[in-house]
Amino acid sequence: MARNIARDEREAARRKKQLLEAGFDLFSRHGIEAVSLQMVADAADVGIATLYKYYQNKLNLVIAISANVWEAVWKEVLQAVGPEELERRNACQLVELYCDIMLRLYRERPEILRFSANYKSYICREGVPEEQLAAQLDVLKPIDLLFHRKYEAAKEDGSIRTDLPEKELFTTVTLTMLGMAERYAQGLVWAGSPIGDYEKELSHLKDMLLAWAGDTSN
Repeated sequence: MARNIARDEREAARRKKQLLEAGFDLFSRHGIEAVSLQMVADAADVGIATLYKYYQNKLNLVIAISANVWEAVWKEVLQAVGPEELERRNACQLVELYCDIMLRLYRERPEILRFSANYKSYICREGVPEEQLAAQLDVLKPIDLLFHRKYEAAKEDGSIRTDLPEKELFTTVTLTMLGMAERYAQGLVWAGSPIGDYEKELSHLKDMLLAWAGDTSN
């Protein structure tokens, strides 16, 4: 009997989706180190051989999950804001939008931030070279390119400081906001209670980053 290629592709896509969703749920709740691939396969209701067929090892699965998660977040932003509106915004307005996205994730989807924190720690411990992270880094390229265009425009419109190199400015803003949002989502802060609502603190951080990034007097 001839193979139905379209059916096989749909089935493969369905199983991959199951594995990505199951892995994300387990890794965000328990951490990456504590979860075995067998646990992921069981939660996805597939055999362990199927998991290895598509992802070969935990590292490949983790990178695929990260790429899938952030691609979905980016698509949601494009749908909510629209590509035309994004192009109309200046560099400082893009920084504000990014901070608002982190605030929304903290309020509505803290599991993404918990996974992101676990992901970064895991990648660092494993000593993964940048070329192996292509699946995730490719997802972020549209954001990098958008900020690059707006940073160049800021040399004329003055919307954001340009005395710092573009990469230094971009990474300072993005990693500071993301890193603190992750820590608050995990409850890893010095406070009277280990778990609390830190949205106000994140809002203050947003204001500080906007003031710093928009300070064109330097």
